[in-house]
Amino acid sequence: MTSKCVLCQQLIIHEFRPWEIFIGKQIDQEYLCPRCFQEFQAINQPYCPTCGRLGSFQQCQDCQYWQAQGYRGFYHQALFTYNPAMHDYFKRYKRYGDYRLRLAFQPYLKQKLRKLEPPFIFVPSSQNHWQRRLFDPVMGLFEGIVPLTPALIKLATDRSQAQKNRQERLQTPQFFNFNPQFQTILQAPRITILDDIYTTGRTIFHAIDCLRQTGYRGQIQSFSLVR
Repeated sequence: MTSKCVLCQQLIIHEFRPWEIFIGKQIDQEYLCPRCFQEFQAINQPYCPTCGRLGSFQQCQDCQYWQAQGYRGFYHQALFTYNPAMHDYFKRYKRYGDYRLRLAFQPYLKQKLRKLEPPFIFVPSSQNHWQRRLFDPVMGLFEGIVPLTPALIKLATDRSQAQKNRQERLQTPQFFNFNPQFQTILQAPRITILDDIYTTGRTIFHAIDCLRQTGYRGQIQSFSLVR
């Protein structure tokens, strides 16, 4: 089975192992060549037990802040840290609109998300960002891997979170509304929120506040490609 790396266009050749042929295992198509993949840093121990931030077994500064604000029983997971290679990836994907790059991490996302519980609510783009890119980057990452529920509506803001420093991010007012077409998910025992990048947690906690204010009383967990 062959494919091309979405980053460098190098040919990727998957050589089937005997056991894969014997059991008829379905092999997920690969979209990153080994050379490009090794540029990304997976989150391995030690990391924050609450949000997965790489570097220490102790709870990180951001999680301490959110707990002091009254957010308890929260748990976030992510696959990769935001290193220079990931910065370049998101510049190409989100700023320059290379929609093919949504596929880059699909095999790894698929492996992880099959362990999490639906319904899956994704963090959407605001209407003005969607019109500029002509696609939703978070939806692009997860669409086709798990069933997505568009229960959140993101309002327009003066600047994106990526353009703000830490203090400005934390002070950003609520920018989500709940889509009333999806009232039935409020009966689910658990909801998983999906995003592309978790930085300070401000976006995720706005999403949690929106769900709570709408009446959701179950458990909420979240997941992102990057922390």
